[in-house]
Amino acid sequence: MQRSSDSRGSSSAGLVRNHVGMAMALAVLVLVGALLTGCGSSSSSSSGSGGGGGGESTESAGTPVKGGVLHFARSLDADTGLDPLTGYSNGSIFIMTQIFDQLVEIGEGPKPMPGLATSWERSKDGLSWTFHLREADFSNGEPVTAEDVRFSLDRWADPEINVANGALGESVKNVEVVDPHTVKISLSKIDAPFLNYLSTYSASIVPQKVVEEEGKEFTNHPVGSGAFELKEYLRGQKTVLERNPHYWRKGQPYLDGVDFEYVADGNARVLKLRSGEAQVADQIPYNQVASLEGTEGIEVQVLKSVSWDSVFFNFTKKPLQDKKIRQALNYATPKEAILESVLYGDAAISNSNIPPLQYWDESLAPYPYDLEKAEQLMAESTAPNGFKLEFVIAGGDPVEKQTAEILQEEWAKIGVEVDIVIREFAAMFPQWIEGKGGMSTSFPGNALSSNSYAPDEMSALMIDGEGGFHSLGTYYENKKVNKLLAEARGTLDEKVREKDFMETQRIALEDAPAVPLFFTKSVTAVQEDVKNFTTLPIGWWPLHEVWLEK
Repeated sequence: MQRSSDSRGSSSAGLVRNHVGMAMALAVLVLVGALLTGCGSSSSSSSGSGGGGGGESTESAGTPVKGGVLHFARSLDADTGLDPLTGYSNGSIFIMTQIFDQLVEIGEGPKPMPGLATSWERSKDGLSWTFHLREADFSNGEPVTAEDVRFSLDRWADPEINVANGALGESVKNVEVVDPHTVKISLSKIDAPFLNYLSTYSASIVPQKVVEEEGKEFTNHPVGSGAFELKEYLRGQKTVLERNPHYWRKGQPYLDGVDFEYVADGNARVLKLRSGEAQVADQIPYNQVASLEGTEGIEVQVLKSVSWDSVFFNFTKKPLQDKKIRQALNYATPKEAILESVLYGDAAISNSNIPPLQYWDESLAPYPYDLEKAEQLMAESTAPNGFKLEFVIAGGDPVEKQTAEILQEEWAKIGVEVDIVIREFAAMFPQWIEGKGGMSTSFPGNALSSNSYAPDEMSALMIDGEGGFHSLGTYYENKKVNKLLAEARGTLDEKVREKDFMETQRIALEDAPAVPLFFTKSVTAVQEDVKNFTTLPIGWWPLHEVWLEK
């Protein structure tokens, strides 16, 4: 038995569970965020041979062996299709990252690396980027051309086509083919996180001819230049990938293919792993981690991520407009107890309304558990005698249910009578965004995360009243926060960006549009014959680097 882990309970990095729904939340809307330490848009040329979605391959487990199919018991289905502009759930996104490439890639850290572009330069005024393309082919054997890049980025920047993530490319003014191996992107305004946005799945490079021929059917017959291509998809059952024989990283992928079986129940995934039916299982239930760690031949990977858990308040419902009430609920939340009893210590207490991305202020203190302070705030509020609160959660997630039941008991101590309402996530999310989903909610633990390493998108989604989606359905708005976020995105000065993001973190924490609970982690179990497998902080896996020991 082995366990791969960063320091348990550490609060110094982006820790988190796997993510999915945010893609729904995310792609349905527009955003995604960034990781911890930092670096913003590259201001000078960058070059290299390509780190491949996962950064440099460590190949730490020995000499790679070619062949074999990886059997993966997965918690999510590719339920929104495989077109990068219309597929938005994490179930779909994590498959698309195996099929498609982008100009630049992200791995363990926030600095974009070469992808289909071997190098790039940014103009001094920050209004243009020039990318130099590598020789690469799509999985159908056709070359990736500068025209394909132009076509892909034009679609990405068109909000009428890219309905899920159009805001990421809103600054694109023009995409120009300079020569067969060079593309220049002109921007209408300075866009500090632009390079990070180009690394997101929605900016994938697709073959123009195939997309135009397939139309809407491209989502069912995707063609990309990534390590794998789609062999079979049965909705609600499985997704089967096979090696792309034209992949530009010579010798990779090592696997012949990957068979993703959709297994919604966490206990069932563990059973498949133990029986040998699966070689990898994600979203391991917290209460089964210790048992699996004691199983010979299984490695449990508990790794940092950029997902998080929160309870969100609906500002359109009285008396939640009252900041003292929202703060009281924060003080009445026993995070340490929930962390130990429900998450078994495999998370870190959150001090932010977004994940711990770039410019995260780790020194900012989270709300402590203080019933006396909570009672004082309630006494000073517009509801000193308490009130009834409808708390909506998604069905099928025992962590959210256990957490809600603890909050029900604790919040009753300050006069808040909690009514827990369980709904299907697919129905509850759009209702919540429209302000019709009750007074408070928490989403499944794998529902919120980020697709890039810049905090602009997640901040716009979660706390920017002018950023769309009504601050993720809370209808929270603070004009100063809006202004700071706009300033941060529109400057290339890293010191200004850091100051602005840290200030918005502080203001939003004080305003309490939510109860930030935990920065969670990805918890995955792997059979010992699977080599070089990892889950990136961003949530997916660089499977082109994985091999099976014979």
